[in-house]
Amino acid sequence: MSVMAGALVALTWLGAAGARQDFDGRVQAARTALVKDLEGYAAWCQSKDLFLEKQKAWEFVLTLDPEHAEARKGLGFTRAKDGTWKAPVKPKIPKNFDKGDLAEAPARLQAATAGYVGAMVALLEGGGLSPQQEERAAAEALRYDPDNAAVHGKLGDVRGEKGWVLPETVRAKARREEMRGFVKKALEEGPAPAPVPLLEREKKIPLSMKAVATPSLRVVGTVPEEELLHAAQAVQGIERLLQLACNTDHRLPNGATVFLLADPAEKTALIDNHPAITPEQRAWYLPLEGAGIQGTADFAFWTGDESRKIDGVVRLVLGYLMSGAYEITVAQGWAYEGFGLVLTRSLVRTRMTWLAQPSAVLDAKADFALRQRLIEPETNWMDEAHQLLAAPQPPKVAELLKKSANQLTTEDVLLTYALATYLLEAQAEDVGQVLSRAGTGAGAMAVQQAVDMDLDAFELHLRRWLSERN
Repeated sequence: MSVMAGALVALTWLGAAGARQDFDGRVQAARTALVKDLEGYAAWCQSKDLFLEKQKAWEFVLTLDPEHAEARKGLGFTRAKDGTWKAPVKPKIPKNFDKGDLAEAPARLQAATAGYVGAMVALLEGGGLSPQQEERAAAEALRYDPDNAAVHGKLGDVRGEKGWVLPETVRAKARREEMRGFVKKALEEGPAPAPVPLLEREKKIPLSMKAVATPSLRVVGTVPEEELLHAAQAVQGIERLLQLACNTDHRLPNGATVFLLADPAEKTALIDNHPAITPEQRAWYLPLEGAGIQGTADFAFWTGDESRKIDGVVRLVLGYLMSGAYEITVAQGWAYEGFGLVLTRSLVRTRMTWLAQPSAVLDAKADFALRQRLIEPETNWMDEAHQLLAAPQPPKVAELLKKSANQLTTEDVLLTYALATYLLEAQAEDVGQVLSRAGTGAGAMAVQQAVDMDLDAFELHLRRWLSERN
């Protein structure tokens, strides 16, 4: 069959109205036509002594028709009596001998695949496909014609520094630079904390404590003074970073206080003597690593080294701020955990405080391995999220948006991190509105409107964005 005949067969089968239910059959018909055209190209390569190009053509054919006898034989396979193919023990490395005709080979190959590419474009332009079918048709077309403007136009791609990419990939790169500026500003522009005397209520707690303060914030505790100063800077910083990154003017009330304890054993003295903690509440606080004191703007953390305490306090304060600014609580697990982790990581370079239940998909060993990777400071969570979404059974965004923080699995937490990063970097103008609507219970609708696609399509979109992000 000629190249033009192959194109005609494909385009006849794959008219402009490719229906979703006929997709697999139509793609298979186009693949059959493509195999015929590649057979013709391989014959041309043979006639021109371009044996390496012929081998590449047969390798192409086997990806389309694994049982293609001529391609198998051409690649040195032998057939056993039971019908199975055996690969050559020492594959030959063929050569191209006619350098003049070699220059013509790319155009010949492009002509051989043109019908198939056109068929995939027709499917895309015909509409009616599922997001998964659109992704497959586009990938098939770009496999043979990576620079096809029609396909990239259908995908909404733009030309970036490394070829065709999503518009969000370009936007996100600029936004990351802006976010770095926000972090610098958040850490530098607040008033410097300084040592101050203890207040009367603090003196009633039977611990040897010191205090530092700014005009609106106090940090009190048994840890070294330098750690108190670092914590004050971090708490001020997370307040300002949330304002800059998420377009809010919400802030901590004057007199907000952070308690940092050097030894977890000291928590009993704090819990027993804090005026806002009732006797009935004390048992609830004791097992915790730290907590916000209910009904106050007081926060306490008593677990781990300095980095762990500051990470934990920043998460507590950020949760308080997001509740006040957007009504985001643990009920909106994806936003509470995702934005909490991303903004904390941006400011203090750690992400030590997160909730996760055992995986519903991974076995216990795999789940533990994933947790251990995520705990390691050098682990790239965005790479891990990309691998997660490329897995056979990734967590579903639509289901994720329904869960509280206490219901999130390890994979869910990773996906919340990727989703929050995407919204902060790629949909920056809509972040505040998305959070506000999520706080009212309309998180799924808010995310859909921000990304302008249904959530099934967005999962594929997010996976691609993650692949392009670095």
